[in-house]
Parts: sequence; C-alpha cells; structure tokens
Amino acid sequence: MTSIDNNRREPKQFDAFWRHAIDELRQIPFNFQVHPLYDQEGIDEVGEFSYRGAKKETIYGFYLKHKEGVRPTILMFHGYGWHKGEPLEYKDWYDLGMNVFAIDIRGQRGLTKDRFPYPSGDHRLMTRGLGYPEHYYLKHVYQDGLQLIQLVKTLPFVDQHKIILHGGSQGGGIVFALAGLSDVFLTFADVPSYSFFEGRIQTRNGSVREIADYVDEKKLDKKQILESLSYFDLIYFAPRIKAPLIASVGLKDDICPAVYFMKAFDLLDVDKEIYEYPNAGHEGGASTHHQVKIERLKKYLNVQ
Repeated sequence: MTSIDNNRREPKQFDAFWRHAIDELRQIPFNFQVHPLYDQEGIDEVGEFSYRGAKKETIYGFYLKHKEGVRPTILMFHGYGWHKGEPLEYKDWYDLGMNVFAIDIRGQRGLTKDRFPYPSGDHRLMTRGLGYPEHYYLKHVYQDGLQLIQLVKTLPFVDQHKIILHGGSQGGGIVFALAGLSDVFLTFADVPSYSFFEGRIQTRNGSVREIADYVDEKKLDKKQILESLSYFDLIYFAPRIKAPLIASVGLKDDICPAVYFMKAFDLLDVDKEIYEYPNAGHEGGASTHHQVKIERLKKYLNVQ
C-alpha cells in the first residue's frame, strides 16, 4: 500500500486560482433554457434544460419540480463515463419534498459535449489539458458544477439556502470540491474520486490510470504533473468546506480506494459522517446506503 505523506503542501496560488475560475464564470450569463416538459407519473413537472458552463459549453440535464412552493433542491452528479440516467431514478429524493436537478457531465455518455481545444492530452478525458491547470479538464467540470449551483439559486422555486449536493465516484469527488468552493446546505459524497492523486497515480486506480499511463507514454515529469493536479485534489478543498458532509466508502474498493479519500475526509472541520462498508468494492453501500442518506436528509430537513 502506498504511504500517505501528511505534510504535503497546498499550492500557494490555490485560492487565487479558484477565485479567477469563478470570475471566468461571471463573464458567462445565466442562460437557463427549458426544453420539452413532459409528464411523469407521481411528479408534478419534469423538464429538460440546458445552460452555459465553462468555456461556454452547453450543459444538458433534467429537473423534477414540485408545483408549489420554494423548495430545498438537490443537485446530482454521476459517475465517470456515464450519464444522468432517468427522472424516475430520483423519485425518492423528490418524494422528500425537494426539487432535483441532474446533469450530464461534459464529454461522457450523456448529451453534454466537450469541445474545448486542450493544449495536451488525447481522447482520455483525464489527460485533457494535463500539466496546464488553467486548461485542465477537471477545472471545467468543477466550473460547470459551480455555474449550476449559482444558476439554480436564482430560480424562484428554489430555496437558495438549502442546496444539497449529491454524487458518487467521479460525482462524489466533484461535489466534495464544489462544497469547498460554494455555499451549500449539505453534501453527500459516495466513494469519492480525486483524493490524493499521488497515491492514485502510483497504484493506477480507476480513471486516474489514464493519467498514469499518459505520463509514462509521454515521459512527463511526474512532479510537475502532481503539482498541476494539486489544484483539483480533494485534500486541499477539505479545509474550505463549511457545510455538513456525509460520505461513504467501500473498504475493498480498488477503483477509488478508501485510504486515499480518508486523507481528505480527516481534514474536514465541519459536522461530518462517514459510513464504511467493510465487504464492499466500488458499489459502496449501494441500496443500503441509499436508505441511510434518505433518513439522514429527513433529519436535516426536519421531514417526517
């Protein structure tokens, strides 16, 4: 097992880097467009929508909305190489009285494209812009999420003080980072990726294998690559998170190993909980943990 260095230094320009990234988004006006509305049994309104994300890429998603009231709203981020799924997959959350928004992350199996001309990398998403933090793929992904958070806060049916983030694997890493960059109510991060890139590259776990392979193929300077990736590592977002966070890990997960995520989780200084599933791999707690999250959210929202 790779040893974890507890004395790693965060980038000196970490906060300035992300302030600039947020300023870039301010140059892109909110352009929330609702496409077809359609009927779904048991849901007041389902709508497909789009908005402009980083580099003006069009981000696609759908929402589940209640007919009346200003509601808590949960934002959903899917796993690597996948898509947002179908509206009925989120009905449990809707039934708690919340609005639900789910998006297709750029360049994956959903509708959202990724047309930015990256200065490095290839078809493998995690290599795109590698070595250039200001142009790296994950910068755009995190910015897309930040834009969604700020956009939904402007919608008249959304309680801007009760934005909940939810994601698993890639999505778990994204929401953890977003919680460190924005003002949210609560975050659910399951089997999160993007924590402790140094270890993940050494042991070639999950999507980070793409980075390790590319570094070897191109004979890149690993130290320089790790320095550039530090702007996207959950370790450095953790101290900046201000809202409660509930996480889960599978202790036999070899895609996003729990030992790497714990490096970030241990740095949280907020109300936090972690559910460990000893015999689980990357599926984590699966349906068992889903029910845990539903019950925990009921408590936070004071829902019976």
